[in-house]
Amino acid sequence: MGTKFWVIRAAKVFTLVSILLFMIEILKGHETLSALGFALLWSFIATAIFIATRLYHSSKGRHCALCNDTPDDKKVS
Repeated sequence: MGTKFWVIRAAKVFTLVSILLFMIEILKGHETLSALGFALLWSFIATAIFIATRLYHSSKGRHCALCNDTPDDKKVS
């Protein structure tokens, strides 16, 4: 799992979390600019934690059955 894999993974997580948080903030009645700032900040924090956790477990050789991102899992699929 090279750098390209982690950049793509981070971009996907960041985008999905940003959209979700933005929609929730808009539904709660917050202003658009405020909702966007909130969504971008917290999606950055969540993405950083998610990627750091995945890198840590990957370096320890622990596989994630839900993520299906390990070489062994890809061969089985």
